[in-house]
Parts: sequence; C-alpha cells; structure tokens
Amino acid sequence: MNEERIVCELKAGNYSVFREIVELFKNRVYGMAYKFTNNYDEAQDLSQEIFLKIYKEIDGFRFESKLSTWIYRISINTCLDWKRKNSKVKILSTSIINDEDTTVELDIKDDAPLPDEAFIQAENQREIHELVYGLPDKYKTVIIMYHFNNMSYQDISIALDIPERTVETRLYRARRLLKDELTKLNERGGYKWNAKKS
Repeated sequence: MNEERIVCELKAGNYSVFREIVELFKNRVYGMAYKFTNNYDEAQDLSQEIFLKIYKEIDGFRFESKLSTWIYRISINTCLDWKRKNSKVKILSTSIINDEDTTVELDIKDDAPLPDEAFIQAENQREIHELVYGLPDKYKTVIIMYHFNNMSYQDISIALDIPERTVETRLYRARRLLKDELTKLNERGGYKWNAKKS
C-alpha cells in the first residue's frame, strides 16, 4: 500500500480509496477491539467506530509517523475510551456519504481468522484470550500491539507516546504475568503458549 498516495487521495476528496485502508487493517482493528471488549458484537461496533474516526480525522494526518502507527493510536485510544465508559457505542450505519453524495460502504465483518487464531489452537483460544483480556490495560495494550499486530518497539512507542524503554518494560511485565497464569493453566492440563514473537 502506498500510504502517501492513499492519504493524499483521501484529502483530495477521493474517498473510495478508504476501502483500501479498511481492507488492510480490518482484521487487526477487530482483533484489538475484541481483546478489549471480550465480546464479538461489541468488537464489531467498536471497530466501526474506529474506522469512522480514522475517516473523519484523516485530514489531520501529517506524515509525522507511519499511517499504520497513527491508525493504531486511534484504535488504542478508542478502545481505552470504550473501556472507561463501559458502554456500547451505537453505529447506525456502515456507510459514509461524502460531500459529493458518494456513498462509501464500510464492511468491517470478515470471516477470516483473527490474527491470534493462526497460532492458538481453537479449543484453547478462549482460555488464552481470557488471560490477555484479564491483563491491566497498560500491559494488555503492548501485548496486543507487539504480538498480535506485529508492531515494533519504536512503532508502539510512537503510538502510545511513551519511551521505547517503557514499552520493553511493560512487555516484560506482561509476559511475566501471562507466564504465571499460563503455568497455572498448564498444571490443569491446558495449552502451553510461549509469549515470544517468532
């Protein structure tokens, strides 16, 4: 994806290219929303809200970071806002009509596996998800961004506006928490998961 081309075309009013952004990021955004909501329907609504924010705020993107980093920042902030409010945001439509009365359809739902499903066995996915969902937000956020969205320390640092050293520390502590819980799970005959990115 040529990020500069897409952003420039969007700023010039060619909103049909927004589909490319949705297509590229929908699974990762939905996966992140699900990790925060722990509910498929809530995650669907939250994903739509995130893409609506991206659509409305694209004019404010100044190429000071990668487009993906900017999108993840909006996603994380929206997820954290949702958690603080602890209420579902109602989205009345999945269509946006721009100034030229052109309708842009936003189809977020996708039958493809979530990012984590590629390496977590189906029968153990719920248990692993529950462990990640149960982490404190500051740890859960870096785990999702690093392990499930394959973001670098630098990209996470920019998206969360924290030093890279803090990212590293939070990942270390999050892994320790997960390891402790996974040890308990393994003792009960559950799934063994190594919290390292391959």
